[in-house]
Amino acid sequence: MKLRAAWGLPGEGTGTLPNRFFDVARKRASSRSVDDRTWADLELPRIFALLNTTVTPIGGQCLYRQLRTYEEDASALARRFRECRELRQDAALREELQLILAALEANSTAYMVDALITRPPAKLKHPRLIAAWGGLSFAVLVAAIALPSVLGLWWLWAGMLAINALAIFVASPKLDTDISALLDCRPLLRVAEKLSAHRFTGRLSAAAQLAEIRPQRRQLSAQTRWLAALAPQQLMVDSIEHAFLFAINVCFLVKWIAYARCVEGFTRNRHEWLRIFELIGTLDAAIAAANFLHRFPIHCAPVLTTSHEISLQDAYHPLMSAPVPNSVVLEGRSALISGSNMTGKTAFMKVVGLNIVFAQTLGFCLATSATIRRSAVMAAIRGEQGIEDGKSRYLDEIQSILEFVRLAERGDCRVFIIDEIFSGTNTAERIAAGKAVLDDLSRHAQVLATTHDVELQELLSERFERLHFREDPDVDGFFDYKLRVGASKERNAIRLLERVGFPPRIIEEAMQLAERSSDHQGD
Repeated sequence: MKLRAAWGLPGEGTGTLPNRFFDVARKRASSRSVDDRTWADLELPRIFALLNTTVTPIGGQCLYRQLRTYEEDASALARRFRECRELRQDAALREELQLILAALEANSTAYMVDALITRPPAKLKHPRLIAAWGGLSFAVLVAAIALPSVLGLWWLWAGMLAINALAIFVASPKLDTDISALLDCRPLLRVAEKLSAHRFTGRLSAAAQLAEIRPQRRQLSAQTRWLAALAPQQLMVDSIEHAFLFAINVCFLVKWIAYARCVEGFTRNRHEWLRIFELIGTLDAAIAAANFLHRFPIHCAPVLTTSHEISLQDAYHPLMSAPVPNSVVLEGRSALISGSNMTGKTAFMKVVGLNIVFAQTLGFCLATSATIRRSAVMAAIRGEQGIEDGKSRYLDEIQSILEFVRLAERGDCRVFIIDEIFSGTNTAERIAAGKAVLDDLSRHAQVLATTHDVELQELLSERFERLHFREDPDVDGFFDYKLRVGASKERNAIRLLERVGFPPRIIEEAMQLAERSSDHQGD
């Protein structure tokens, strides 16, 4: 079976319009969300692609929205994690759900959210007049048949038929699009009915909620039934049934009349349709999250706290093929992480940021244990930078950090991740500005910052834990990627030059200059 074979494999791509639901819903939502820069800097688009093994585009859209929206209800997060573990363990339950969901796997369902939120099908102008005209057309035809000798009735009928045909020719392209949007939503009701079966409702919250709204679903089905009968989507154009339906529509405008009735009820009850959409997508997203946990079995339920604490034990990153777990404990303090390039500083910052997001969106962390402060996290992490855009990226960085300062002062965000602050300027100004900004941020929030500037380690020692990564010339690859407590005082970067073959004269001079620099700082 295709679904069974896919279990335990990563997602193959982002899916069809995965961000569509989030983009249109966040304009109306009051919930906090992962901002665009943090989403990019923490590599969450790649994480989502890894996560997204959903069966349906609806599930992919709901999973994307979950990963970008902070859940304020701790019990809802705990339930998400509990149900993911159950779906991971119970293959029969999981596969039965996936087979039901497969009825919605077509890419066209990705556009359903437009009809449900952004652009509802248009209401017809003067629907009562259209219904009256359709009734009059029928009455004239009956009268003409009953009184065949009255030729005027046949001429009247022919004129009305011509008007109907012209109206249909002019309006059909737009109307048919809206009819399709309405009827595309009907499969939600059939899938919801199967998912609300008793064997699911006791184990899965979304299934139980679908069962609770069965009366509303029946009402929605009744509102769309006539339109589905008069405008079936799977009908062959050259079939007899299609010809018959086309003829009675031209004669009496029955499809328009049914559409007018249907769209009125749909518009009035869009919130019910949207609820069904979300519940179905939530089940699909839960199975995808269960697959993710199956692939990364070292995980835990985090403890969420309002205190100034961030604690991760043996945390790691899912994008690393051979991750090195690291731990950090910050109780009321921030962290300044030093070390040269490629030692693991930036990767560790992403580990912390990702787990803060996971804890408050999906309800788990990739660690053996975790205590996470309830707060959004905002990141400014350096990426690869070309010569032509260096100036603009530095300006972008300082504008982002200014926004961090304002948000921290207002209390809107309490955790910030900053990689090599003000790296685009000279050493003296970088140290001065970096100290001032990081010190100010740490008065209002917890900050995790990386730096190459050893001077900052002393200047920020009051509120910052000093941590470091370092080179290890004695291990293969030169780096062990282990986080260490304290400020780094090793000369491993120079030893690394020696190991790769730099001449002794260069090594000796570098060591002497480093010693002099260290003595000068001590003075």
